[in-house]
Amino acid sequence: MNLNPVVVDVFRNEIVESQHRGAVVAVDTGGDVVCQLGDIDALVFPRSSLKPFQAIPLVESGAASHYALTDQELALACASHNAEPVHQHVLSGWMQRTGLNPQQLECGAALPFDEQTAHKHLRDGGEAGRHLHNCSGKHTGMLTLAKYLNKPISGYSSIEHATQQSWISVLSELTEIDISQMPWDRDGCGLPAFAVPLRSLAVAFSKFAIKGQSGNSRYAAMESIADAMRAHPEMVAGRNRCCTTTMQIGESLMVKTGAEGVFGGVCLSSGFGFALKIDDGASRAADAALGALLKKLNIIDEQCYRAAKQFYRPDIKNSQGVVVGKIDAAGSWSQV
Repeated sequence: MNLNPVVVDVFRNEIVESQHRGAVVAVDTGGDVVCQLGDIDALVFPRSSLKPFQAIPLVESGAASHYALTDQELALACASHNAEPVHQHVLSGWMQRTGLNPQQLECGAALPFDEQTAHKHLRDGGEAGRHLHNCSGKHTGMLTLAKYLNKPISGYSSIEHATQQSWISVLSELTEIDISQMPWDRDGCGLPAFAVPLRSLAVAFSKFAIKGQSGNSRYAAMESIADAMRAHPEMVAGRNRCCTTTMQIGESLMVKTGAEGVFGGVCLSSGFGFALKIDDGASRAADAALGALLKKLNIIDEQCYRAAKQFYRPDIKNSQGVVVGKIDAAGSWSQV
């Protein structure tokens, strides 16, 4: 078996202590590969990196307009959020305005992803809740779509439901493969999770950068989603999160992480769509690989790279706060 190259090294006292293998690909809007490492045609589960695509039917159908969704709410529909107070506030307002309630969400109950928020929530006597799940924005978007389409609310997470079939159809068009024929199982939040070739994920993301599609409802919806995520990156993830920081420092960048070491995104100015998967699923390696890729593609400069150092090239500290190592891009990037 051909192993993917090492893309991230973990150092202690300048000695490599651990290594992370993975695959990385970037394509232009025509689908031509401009950068690659590893097996870019291997099947991967994009997981939550698919959320911007799953939100497209919410906009394209007219549901977002009908319920006057704000850009904050649209960004939250694409989010793996921390459940910080701002996320809870926006979600609550959205649900109240559309006549929905947290008990209708078919994701499981969870505590806030943000540790500081979770601790305060528990100190205040709070419990795990569906509205606190990091995928609750996506699920609320699907509930909103189901209500607009006059489809059953209960069971919307089933693969047979119209809300799921709508985004599966969209993703098939954008990846240029029949998603319904790909392997799938349940995601962490209960929705269908499909496997796709890494290259196809990058191709789909590149299409967010396609311009000049006047009158095309699909691309108009994609533009609205990209604009919302760019305008409110804090809603897409939150504090101390690589997604949010990357969109804050990187001009024209839209990025979305996925569980098990996945990142996908697009540079809206250059048209480069990209995707990466860390073989062992480590998020620390996915963050570092994202920084290395954006730098290699000249999407961010050295100043921006340093501004996100806590993700792209973080120090490793012991319990005394002493720096004992670092996480950094591996030598394989020189081959790109």
